[in-house]
Amino acid sequence: MATQLIEKKEFIGRTFEMGQLTDAVSTDEASVLIVYGRRRVGKTELIEHTLGQRHLVKLEGIENGDREAQLYRVVLQLSKALGQPHLSKMVFSTWFELFDFMADCFAEGEWTLYFEEVQWLAEYKDEFIADLKYAWDNRFRHNPNLAIVLCGSSPSFMINHIVHSKALYNRSTYELHLREFSLQETRLFMSNRSIHEVMDAYLTVGGIPEYLKRLSAHSSVKIGICELSFKQQGFLSHEYQKIFISSFADNVHYQSIIEFLSRHKFATRKEIEKHLKVTGGGKLTDILSDLELCGFIERYVPYQASKNSLLVRYCITDNYLQFYYKFIHPIADKVSNGDYNENPMQALNNESYTKWLGFAFERFCRKFHRIIAKILGFSAVQYSSGVFFNRETASNQKGYQIDLIFDRADKVLTICEIKYLQGKAGADIIDEFEDKLNALPNRHNKTIEKVLITANGASDSLIARAYFDRIITLEDIFTVS
Repeated sequence: MATQLIEKKEFIGRTFEMGQLTDAVSTDEASVLIVYGRRRVGKTELIEHTLGQRHLVKLEGIENGDREAQLYRVVLQLSKALGQPHLSKMVFSTWFELFDFMADCFAEGEWTLYFEEVQWLAEYKDEFIADLKYAWDNRFRHNPNLAIVLCGSSPSFMINHIVHSKALYNRSTYELHLREFSLQETRLFMSNRSIHEVMDAYLTVGGIPEYLKRLSAHSSVKIGICELSFKQQGFLSHEYQKIFISSFADNVHYQSIIEFLSRHKFATRKEIEKHLKVTGGGKLTDILSDLELCGFIERYVPYQASKNSLLVRYCITDNYLQFYYKFIHPIADKVSNGDYNENPMQALNNESYTKWLGFAFERFCRKFHRIIAKILGFSAVQYSSGVFFNRETASNQKGYQIDLIFDRADKVLTICEIKYLQGKAGADIIDEFEDKLNALPNRHNKTIEKVLITANGASDSLIARAYFDRIITLEDIFTVS
């Protein structure tokens, strides 16, 4: 059988994930690896880099194809991978038949059967997995050197139809949710950039390797953002639809919720129900859960409330989607017409983008609160963290929210003011912070620690006031992360 070994290229990051995959196939029995994550997060690169020396056979689904089309495509790929042209003429009417045939092909030897975009192969249904379960139980698992990789860019499908179904559950099944690059991995990936450019990139498109790679090809991150977003055939201008198709097929409710949230910093469940014109219930719960599993939205409550609190809010958490709806979507027609082809920088309002980066930085600090705790020296202390708002502030002060607060077991409340400024923070922010503190109930009479998190530090006038107990800069964040 004339399979090709995958040549290893320079690979950055993913050390932990590579170790997991390597451990999964380094046993004396067959294994099933379930790998899922957002589109463009680097699943294929990770799998091929880690398992490519095990005679990897990649079988990829086709978008919107029916069962006949999926079967035909897999047989054609199988024929090419094995170097046996005659296989392409074989016809299978069910996955059961094809898996039974494949079990004969891979009964002996070290193989990796890599099923890519499983949600497309399965047409978002259960038949594919049910037939694979039978073939696994009765055929595939008898080759101790066989690894089957089920990979998909629809985390909700992979979790709900494969992981939670437990159809393939046994002690040889491994699950890996591949997430975006960490900040340090992003810095390594963009090693020729300043920490300010790296952070701008991370806040704009997240730690998505494919996006970061394309940004790095330009003379500056900002030029890259504009070239990729506002030119007629710009990669980022067309990426939006592909994300939703790979994750949810064509369900309109998912996009409708994202579009609604894009117009608000956050929204309650009732507000989402009103927008969709649906009543509360299981269907909306499932949709919101799917969006969360895909990493597109975040469900959050005040740090002091239970996770089932009626104060729950939803916001978009995917950086690229945030950027797309703020800056690309409103001028999509002009982008399609090529209005900005000659000068894409003209399409991005600097003042608006700077303000938007500030909100993105707040989300970053809340998401990576452990970095902040480590910088401040209390990471070993038990704490709860998150935003603060309550019924009173939600009803009387619509814009009120403390974006990051740590309620620590050592009787300290660490309250963070977050400012992503181009220059140094001035003394004018003190009054704003004082207003927030005045609305904060200190029920347990804890010590208040005031912290400023800002990109470039504080001005001399702010330092002279000696108001904040600690000031955290980008240098601190990159050093500790």
